Formats: sequence, C-alpha cells, structure tokens
Amino acid sequence: MQDYTLSTDRLAYRVKGLRMAASVLHCGAHPDDEDIGLLSYLSHKYCVRVFYWSATRGEGGQNRVGPYTGEALGIYRTWETLAARSNDGGEALFGPFFDFGYCKRSIDAFSKWGRETMVREMVRAIRQAKPMIVVGRWLGALSDLHGHHQAVGEALYDAFDADAKPDRFPELTSLGLPPWQPAKFYLSTDNTGGDYSAGAALNLFGRLNPELERNGALRINTGEYDPISGMTYQKMAWLAYNNHKTQAHGMAPASGDFYYYFTLHKSHVPVPKRECEFFDGFDPTLAGLAERLPGSGAALKDQLRMVVRAVDEALGALGAADPRAAGFSLMQGLTLLREAIRSERGSDTESMYRQAVLLSLDERCRDFEDVAAQCLGLELEGLSNKSRITPDSRISVQVRLWNHRGAAIDELNFDLDVPTGWHVEKSRAAAALTELMLDCQVTAKPTDAFTCPYWLRSARNGFVYTWPDDATAGRPFSEPELRANCRVTVDGTALTLRRPVVVRQAFPGGYREFPVAVVPPIALQPQLIQEFRPVSQKKQTIEVHVAAINNTEKPIVGNLRLDGPAGWIVQPECIAIALSKLGDSVNGRFEVELPADILEGLYILRCNCRIDDQDFSYTVTPVRMGALGLPGPPTASNCSKEANIIAPAEIKVSVIRTAWASAQSCAYVSGVTDEIRETLRRFGVSFSELSDGDLAHSNLQVHDVIVVGPNAYLLREELRNNAKRLLNYVHSGGTLIVQYQGYGYQNGEFAPFPFRYNQPHDRVTDETAKVTISDPNHPVFRFPNKIAESDFDGWVHDRGMYFFGDWDKRYRSLAKCADSGEEAKGGGLLTCQYGRGHFIYVAYSFFRQLPAGVAGAFRLFANLLALPSARLHERAEFLKQLDLFAACEEEQLIAAARLMTESWYADGTVICQEDDVGTELYLVYNGVVDVIKTDGGLKKIVASLGRGGCAGEMAVIGNVPRTATLVARGDVELLIIRGDQFKDLLKANSLMAISLLEILVKRLTQAKP
Repeated sequence: MQDYTLSTDRLAYRVKGLRMAASVLHCGAHPDDEDIGLLSYLSHKYCVRVFYWSATRGEGGQNRVGPYTGEALGIYRTWETLAARSNDGGEALFGPFFDFGYCKRSIDAFSKWGRETMVREMVRAIRQAKPMIVVGRWLGALSDLHGHHQAVGEALYDAFDADAKPDRFPELTSLGLPPWQPAKFYLSTDNTGGDYSAGAALNLFGRLNPELERNGALRINTGEYDPISGMTYQKMAWLAYNNHKTQAHGMAPASGDFYYYFTLHKSHVPVPKRECEFFDGFDPTLAGLAERLPGSGAALKDQLRMVVRAVDEALGALGAADPRAAGFSLMQGLTLLREAIRSERGSDTESMYRQAVLLSLDERCRDFEDVAAQCLGLELEGLSNKSRITPDSRISVQVRLWNHRGAAIDELNFDLDVPTGWHVEKSRAAAALTELMLDCQVTAKPTDAFTCPYWLRSARNGFVYTWPDDATAGRPFSEPELRANCRVTVDGTALTLRRPVVVRQAFPGGYREFPVAVVPPIALQPQLIQEFRPVSQKKQTIEVHVAAINNTEKPIVGNLRLDGPAGWIVQPECIAIALSKLGDSVNGRFEVELPADILEGLYILRCNCRIDDQDFSYTVTPVRMGALGLPGPPTASNCSKEANIIAPAEIKVSVIRTAWASAQSCAYVSGVTDEIRETLRRFGVSFSELSDGDLAHSNLQVHDVIVVGPNAYLLREELRNNAKRLLNYVHSGGTLIVQYQGYGYQNGEFAPFPFRYNQPHDRVTDETAKVTISDPNHPVFRFPNKIAESDFDGWVHDRGMYFFGDWDKRYRSLAKCADSGEEAKGGGLLTCQYGRGHFIYVAYSFFRQLPAGVAGAFRLFANLLALPSARLHERAEFLKQLDLFAACEEEQLIAAARLMTESWYADGTVICQEDDVGTELYLVYNGVVDVIKTDGGLKKIVASLGRGGCAGEMAVIGNVPRTATLVARGDVELLIIRGDQFKDLLKANSLMAISLLEILVKRLTQAKP
C-alpha cells in the first residue's frame, strides 16, 4: 500500500512540487530498463513528477528470489517497481504488452504486439502523464541489444508526434484523455563505455565522457548532494534500483560525480545550442501551464503566479516542529487555484489543449488538498475487519479522521465509495478533539466480478493484455474496491481527503496493509493443472484430485463435478461436499477414462461446484511477497503483499503420439529448475537424480543415458569438478545429453572435443523459424519415431539458445534454423561418437517445449534418449552386411556392437604402422582407408578399403606384427574392437570363427603369385 504519512523531508519535496507543472515521462521496455538516476534527480532536485512507463511487466525475465514465472512474476515485478519508485520519487505506468522473452529485432516484437498498438499505448501514457518532456530510454536501433528495446525506441518517435493529432486514437479522447503535446523529446545516450556486464547499456560508472560534450547533448550530474535527504541523487537511485531483486540487481551506493547524457531529438520550444538543464526554453512552474492557452494565457498566468507565491510562502513557513503555518499558506494557494480554474472554465478560450490543462489543474488541486492536510496534521484512514469478502456477505468498516494538531474544523462529512450495487449502512459516528470516526457495515452484492489485477481479468489477446476501458488502464494496479472520503472545512477552505480502505495487521517481522478483495465463495484447486498421456489403442485412466476451499464464514453445501470432453467417462459423476467454516477444504477424487484410439491433441477437463443453483468454477492462486528477513517462502500469515490470480478451474490434458525405447536406465543432473522429469514420468520414463555425491563416487556406467539439465555446469561446482568422469562414462559406452549451457561451459574441458560460442551467443528467438533437418537418415530422426520438419510446428517461446558457434569436425550437426534475415545456425543439435559412447549437445529449448505439451518435441526427445539403442541397432545392421559377421544371430550382433569404439580420423592420418604389434581390429564405417606396404624401400598403396572393409584380423589373431600401414584418405570413421574382445567373440561363435578362416584363406590365396 502507498504510505500516506510523510516524514518532514518527504513533505518538503511535496510542498516544493506544488509549484511545478512540468512533468517528465521516461519510456522503456522492462521494469528495470530505467535510467534510474534521471528519476531521482528530477523528482528530488526539481520536485517535478517523473513517470517511468514500462511496455511490459517483465513476465519473461528471470526470478532469482522465488518460484513465480509468467503472469505471477509480472505482479511481483510490479511490486518491485513501486518499491523502486518509492525510493527514487517517481511514479509508475505500464503498457499492456506481455514479455514473451528475448527477441533480436523490433519486427519480432511488433509481430506479437503490433506497432500501432504500441504507439497508441505510448500516446495513452503521454496523455495520462501530460509531460513537458519525454525521454526515450532506447534509440530504436540494433545497438539497443534487444528487440523489445528497439521496438519501444521506434514506436516512441511516432507517439511523440501522434499525440498532438486529435484524429489519431479518438478512443482515448472518449476515455477522458484529451490530446497533449510534450515540449521536448530526449534520448538516453549510451555512457557505459562498452561495459554491458550488468545488462544492455546500463550506466554503471557515470563517467565524464568528452565525446558527448557537444551541442545537442545535455549532461546531468546525479552525484550532486541533496541537502534534504542527506545523500546524492545517485545514491537514492541505486537504493531504488536494488528493489529489482528478482533480477538479482545489487548496486553499492557511493558518493561522487555521476554523469548521464541525453540527446535532444526534437523540441517545440526554442533552446540554446548547449543546454544546461531539461527545462531550458520554457517555464516549468505552474504558471507555465498558461502558455498552453494563448487566448487567456496572460490572465491565467497571473493567477497561477499568485498560486506559486503562496507555495513559496508555505516553503518558508515549513518547519519540522509545526508545519501548520505552511498548511494555511497552501490553503490560500488552493483557494487561488480554484478561482483560476473557475475563471478558465468560464472563458471562451479555444485550444486543443484546454481540456488537458484543466485536468492538470484539477489534479494539482487534489495535491494541494492532500499536502495541506498533512501540514495541518489531518490524517484519514479507513480500516476493515477483513481483507476478503465474498458476494452477498458483510464486512465492518471504520473511517477515522485523526486531527493530530488540533486544527479548528468548521465542517466534516464522511463518505464511502463502494462498487455499484453494494449497500452501506452507517451505524455510528463519534467526535473528539483529536479523533472523528464513522462506523459502517458494508454488504457486497452478488457478483462474479472478483478482485484480480485488472490486466488479468480477461484472457490475453495473444501477447497483449485485454484492458478495461477506464482510467485504470496503464496504472500499476486498479483502485481499491472500497475508498474512504472525508470532506473537511478548515478556516473556510474545504479539503477532500481520500484513502483506500485496508486491513492493517501485525505479523512476525512487521505489519501489513491489504486492500479489501472480493473472492468467489468457493475456490477449486486441481492438484495438477496439466496432464500428459500417450496415444494408445487401449483405454487409459487419469486420477484427478480437486480441492474445494470455503472462502466464506458460513457453511457451504454443494456438488463437486468434473466435466470432460465428449466420449470421456468421469467417475463419480459428482461428489457431495459440506464445508462448515472459513478455510475448510475437502479433496474430491475422480477417475477419468480416456477412450481407446484417442487422437493426438489438447483436451480440457473443467472443475465445477454447484451451490444453491449457481455454478462456480474458479481457481484462486495467491501471489505473495515475503517480508525482508523472514525465512522460507511467504505464506498467507507472514507475507507483506498479496494478490490473487482468479482463473477458470481447468486441467489441460495433452495426448501425444510418441514411442519410447524400452528397458533403459536414465539419470538426470539438474541445473536450472525445469519440469522435464516430471513431464516424462507420465509416459513411464523415469530418471535417477544424480546428486553431487553420485557425480563424484557412483558407478555411472549403470545408466544407459545421462541427461544434463540447463546451465547445470555453471550452477553446480561438483559437476564441473567431475566433468572428466562424465566424459569417461561416454568413452566407456554411455550416452550423455547436455542441454544448453552458458558461456562458462566453453572455458573448461567439459565436452569431448573443442568448440566455442559466438559473442553474443547464437540463439533463435522465433519459435516458428523453419528447421531444416541436415541428415534425415540419422537415428535421432528415425528411431523410435520418424521425425519430420513438421515436428517443429507449434513450438513456444523460441527455438533455443547458446548454440555452438564453431565446433570440431568430429561433431555432426543434425539440424539448422535461423531467425529471419540471418544465416542458418547448425550448432543447436550436435552429436559425436566418443570412444564407445555418444555425446549430444542440444540447445533447442526442450525445457520449455515438453511442459507446454509440444508433441513434436516429445518425439524428438524420445529419440535422443533412444540413441544408444538406435546406434547399437544401426551398427548391428552394418555388421550383418559383412562376411565376417554374416552368420551371427541378432543378439550376437548387438553384443559385438556394444564392444566397438567409434573413432574419427582426419585426411592423411596414419591409423597404424606396418610392423607394429597389432592389438585392434578395424572396420571402415565411413570413408576410405588406404592399405600401404613397403617394397624395396618404397611405400605402395596395395588396396583401398571402403565402407565395410576389414583390416588387422591377421595381426590380432596371430599376434604378429602388422603387415601394412593404414592411412585415412579423406575423413574416416572406423569401428574398432580390441583383440582380446575379438577373440572372446570367436570363442563364443564358431560360425563367426569359420567365416574368419574362410576370409583369411581367400586373402592368402589371392596373395600367392
């Protein structure tokens, strides 16, 4: 909640601010994009209103302090933004755009948000803030380093010009937002010195930059000392910036000069070539507003100057001990301001800005009332006995006016603003010298309009929130359901005070104030909101648990039901429930039968509870912020902030056609939290979780496949320390699948062969980008599922990130894709043979796709897990074609394939030397090997072995030196088996031994002259 009690220093800022009319609008893409020193500097040095507009609420950002993601994270980051503005003195506005994550260019952002929609919302922000100055955080260029940044930068140029055109966005005018033309438009100028370590173009050092000391550039020094707060403006700024805790921001405040630079892009007022401050060229005080109304400007300006003088008198009288004299001066100024407004409303001034100027003056009247009341010691509060109310229920509200300094009150009236249809019963009033009070009983009407952040009340339109058509749009949150009003007359001047009705509660670690929230009488909470099942010829069952929670203080009796698609059978049909008091809950268990031969697709199960002939089907999901210093996640009893996301109570069931390799042992090394293991569990795929101790000491070879989670190498020291053990696991026959890893992965010997990332790393942000399969015959695309390019349809968020940029020849790139206008990137899915095992690096974002139910991603991931089996069968098929192994049974072929190591040799590499002791048998898997013998001191190619060629059997069997040198002609892949293992195969398979004898006899016969 906003703090309505002001300390002396904050009161001084507010009094100073009453004389100023100029406001500033700063526009960025994300909640933490702001040039934060700008906000603290302007709001405290000049005491002007400074708004920071963020296009998104940062839903796609990281969260280093809790579990919230997506829309819940957007709520949390809105709270963080408000905390930052509380420190830096600014105000917050937001756009309706959902942060879908990183993209590279503005065209990518506009494809989801709409360019015209963004321009309109920026115009809305300009009309709400009515700024004289607009400051764009981004340039609208590739140097902005993010498609969101670039889109905001581009759209703001258009919005600055569009707002002065009444025929542009007339719907905003009909909402009470008339046109307004800012006087000047500045752009933030990069003063990072090229250090982007804390994000894109964040001014970390505030250095004096000679290159920017030029005409058209404005420099401010936020290292100036503020005598009211006792610190520099930049210190205030860093304290504010540290509120972005989810983004892991942490800046140490320090004294000293700190510079920001801004380039003047456009001005509608004359300015010097070299400006000294933002307000050069116009009068930023209240009197300057009159310049917007040429017809009556002179008279209005004189009146407003008298108001400014009254404020100056109040500043002179303001004292820490007793600021009442300042309050009386402000009431004189308020009277003068009201007279000026009446005069202007009675005039015939013609100006397109007249309505906006009057709105601005009306807003300033409310500011005068509020600050004057503070000086006089008048404090209004509205307190409820409950933080939650359900339709058709009652709460008690007490409205008090505290008269702390004993002001002589001539007249007093209380009022309570409630939603339409609510009933207010005033039950008692009391008055004393220092306290005036009104008690009320408030009854909510039957409704389905429950309290939820306004941008989440309706379903999103793609990546743009659906907003209400009222003044709420663009604000951090909507106005509270209940508001206390008090009209009080002091010394002949009427003041109207307004405060939200809240519940004030103490809890371990402090206290909190929550506005009254309307919630459904019963909340339904499925145990799981998403289920997964395979396509099957047989019927399948899902066990569904739904909790019903009583939000009222009276007993509830009803029937709980689960509604499924046509052809699905739900048992039981309904469950009778009886909940006796607030907070009681009951768990309903349903068994859902899916029909046989169900088609792949997304199906919905809907939870419903019927009470008194009315259906309720809502989940109430709380989002909470914990109090600083309290251990554990925030709960209902100890959170400092809370908001509810109210949504339909549904369970999504993704039915997916996929096959899985059987009888595999899989292990998982966790990195960034992901849902892959839990998702695949529904398909019978289980993983053993490898702890730090397991990585160091366990027998890794018991696992057919080990999967390394996203960024695990960066997050887990023991994984880095035992990376060699994982590579040895691969070399001994295991399969290692490594999901995307950050830059640190390339600095250690964590992969079998060299590679590097590009800077910045290759990524593909367009989830619809065409994926080209490089080698359709590779087992990854054939077993056990046939993968086609259509399996990359329907992906969400992106394709992937941290693709390899360059890699050793021994890696094989299996797929390519790229964002529009870029070259295809093949470093997102690579595999290589390492010893007897397989290594796979996969930068494609399976950690997003599998929980989202993307069917093609399931099939491809199943094939990755099946690669050990697929490669064994592939080798067995290869061996079957060779004379040496032709007589072997399938099991024997598989056994032989397991023993073989695959090795890669570059062109010209000597594989073995003539006369060396032979300990290995070679089979040419791919490429050509030249057989070279020495005759009379000359080396001569006597044979060339292609795919299926065999060499070294005589040396291995006879324990004799090799009779020839083997050299790779071009790049070559060989299957290699040790001599002792080969002999064991011969002992176990007499037919194979006979085949070998026949081959040797034939070779000897051919060698005779």
